[in-house]
Amino acid sequence: MACSKSSKKMGDFFENAPDIVIGKILENLPINLAAQTSVLSKRWRCAWLSLKSLIFDRDFWKELRMNGSYDYQKFSLTISNILLHHRGSVHDFCLHILHDASRDRTNHSEWISFLSKNGVRKITIISYWYKKMDITSYIFWCRELVSLELKGFRLCPPPTDFSGFPNLKHLVLENIHFKQNIFSNLIENCRMLETLILVEWSGMDHIVIDAPSLQTLVLNGHFESLAFRNIRSLRSISMGLKILPDKLVTAATIDVVNLLASSCQLQYIKFDGHLCKLFAAGGIIRSSSVSFNHVHELCLINLSLSEFGVLRDLLSLIECCPNIKKLDISVISGENENENVGQQISDFNYNYKLDDLREVKIKGIIGSIVELKLVEYLLAISPVLENLFFKSDRISIESELKMSRALMGFPRASTKARLLFDLFL
Repeated sequence: MACSKSSKKMGDFFENAPDIVIGKILENLPINLAAQTSVLSKRWRCAWLSLKSLIFDRDFWKELRMNGSYDYQKFSLTISNILLHHRGSVHDFCLHILHDASRDRTNHSEWISFLSKNGVRKITIISYWYKKMDITSYIFWCRELVSLELKGFRLCPPPTDFSGFPNLKHLVLENIHFKQNIFSNLIENCRMLETLILVEWSGMDHIVIDAPSLQTLVLNGHFESLAFRNIRSLRSISMGLKILPDKLVTAATIDVVNLLASSCQLQYIKFDGHLCKLFAAGGIIRSSSVSFNHVHELCLINLSLSEFGVLRDLLSLIECCPNIKKLDISVISGENENENVGQQISDFNYNYKLDDLREVKIKGIIGSIVELKLVEYLLAISPVLENLFFKSDRISIESELKMSRALMGFPRASTKARLLFDLFL
């Protein structure tokens, strides 16, 4: 009797639950589980077909895995049936394509065509196959897109009548091969773009960024030249070079640095080691005489401090950011010190002060002369420093103790400064 009453109450709940409650429940379920709710009651039978978010990711694939392999035919048919019976608009569409799934190149084109007619606002399509396939041109028909993320495709030129995505704010292009130089025209017509992430691309050596609403920019790959035209809203930049360019174009690089300092109010800067080598090779930072007065956080990764010029330009870059509150440095330490170490250390300006610096993280140090002098310098010029974190993955306990004793003996401009080892969060 008790079971019967409990079942009846549960049935009443499913039958009488407000639409908003049903919607929230379905939104938080994987789509395969959302589909199974159709058996709960008449009200739930078709409710999941009105979902505005359709996510076909790795978890969805797991449900279709049989005998250690994926059934792509079933996968493709399932998605096609869901879209065929779907009611209303789809705002968020996520599709993961695994390896041999890309042999069927027709369905994803049909799916995007369907979405372009149903007000889709966010599309994420990730291909894990080692061979890139063309992304369907229907992607350019999705005029209401606010967010677009593509990984592992070839991007062909858009139709001649394409005039951009007027509402696009977030664009991620990773492991993309560009057919023809279409990138500049693509973002030039996206005047609302706020976030641009471009990683590991091919088919494009010369990059032009013209995006008046852009706030966050991530560039990590191979490029021979970079130009900015309209970046007045830019607040965060992360740049990395996959390899150093064959030819050093010093004047053009100086122009880029000057423009970054004068045309926007950057608050976050992240540069990698190859880019810092480029700066060092041309004396770019030292010769620019720029100041990033609005930068609060500076991150420099994979620095080879033993190479001549890199440390000097590191100091110059730090001094170009007089108001930083956080400094994050990771180093690649060489076993042998550069013969010009003494000359680099002589460039330290102990009269310079970082009056707002409160936190420093240094990763990868092994206790070399240059590294210790850098730490000593930072402690001496940071009067409000609170925490200086260290992390090293390849140092013996004896060497760590020796380095710790040396570090603890350095004078500190801040009475609150603490040295903390291996405590990275």
